[in-house]
Amino acid sequence: MEFAKLCENILDLDPMIRFVTIFDMKGKIIQSKHREGLTSILNKKESKKSVNEILISNKTHSELSNKYGKEEYSISVFDKIVRMTTPLDKKHILYVTTYVDVDPFTIIKKLTKLLQK
Repeated sequence: MEFAKLCENILDLDPMIRFVTIFDMKGKIIQSKHREGLTSILNKKESKKSVNEILISNKTHSELSNKYGKEEYSISVFDKIVRMTTPLDKKHILYVTTYVDVDPFTIIKKLTKLLQK
């Protein structure tokens, strides 16, 4: 999978998408892209914490998948952003943030459609 192109395609899905990151199961950022002219809310240390939080959540979801079923996506709504994550494959997680004035399910539908191609 061409991760740089995927990040570009995701940013092109909707102008409300702020930031796209792909990281592996160890928290290593493989590819990251933010909307042009945008300043990141988190510094590098805070970004790492956020990725670690997502990894812990993903691990818990995986451990309970025999009860819940496979995770399709997660949405966290904060005062300043909406954070969406979805497993890309067994080795990578897609992390997308949007502005708060967006219906996250609209974005998820667009993401799902793009990822199925």
